[in-house]
Amino acid sequence: MDDFDAQRRRLRTFLGLLFTPEIISVLLSLARPAVRLGAGAGVPVRLGGVPLLPGAAAWPAWRGRPLDFLGAVDFTELAVFGAIPGLPRGGRAAFYYASEIPRPWGDASGQRDGWRVFTGDLHPAEPPPGALSYPPTELGAAPFLSLPSPQEMVVQRLERVHRGFLAEYEQLHAVWSRHVTSEAPAHQLGGWPDLVQRPIGPDCLYASTGRPLDGLDAPELSEDELTAADGWRLLLQLDSDHRLGWYWGDPGRVYFCSRRSDPLERAWLTVQAT
Repeated sequence: MDDFDAQRRRLRTFLGLLFTPEIISVLLSLARPAVRLGAGAGVPVRLGGVPLLPGAAAWPAWRGRPLDFLGAVDFTELAVFGAIPGLPRGGRAAFYYASEIPRPWGDASGQRDGWRVFTGDLHPAEPPPGALSYPPTELGAAPFLSLPSPQEMVVQRLERVHRGFLAEYEQLHAVWSRHVTSEAPAHQLGGWPDLVQRPIGPDCLYASTGRPLDGLDAPELSEDELTAADGWRLLLQLDSDHRLGWYWGDPGRVYFCSRRSDPLERAWLTVQAT
């Protein structure tokens, strides 16, 4: 996959087929660098396999169940792609989740222990009885330029200003997604998430602060809430994947999200499925 500058030039060409210069300028400003994890060549990222934990850390648990190791990311190796907003510039992180049904969906503050992110000096660890083990799967990380899904609030606001924009944007988003990544599953680091349902920022904001999601009406968020919701950015997106035995729904994806001001250990998780 070519670099971000080359992709930005190609994106400008795609946008020029459908939109006015005003909208093109807005959409180019919204494009976010990201990293796709696929089966092709690239920086190796390993999902599943031998669990990693800090030397002094106890195995994490939720409601008496041990969490399951999903994989680890070496962000230092990804620095070759340049700065990716929302991702650390170095270090490693290990991701855990209570992945077996019934699993936490991240829609309530009381589920906070249903996932964990560990950083620092990570070492191989022996999983306790009851923890699920997933087969080691090496994927190649490659940079791509992500666009907001049509469900994102910023896209919906553009539709209110430019009536008819959304229908054309949905086509553009589908074409661009196929261009930058032609394969599934859609595992990803940073950038705009590939949504199944609705924006993840407001969900993370409400759930992490103890507010019920059934009272969330994204278009009616206050300006302060919109700013706070935008502070939640995608850290890691994990798709359903038969190679690992992951099935989060039909389709379904797990999103680890973080805020720039927080350590990765405070990441919030949300799950979307149809």
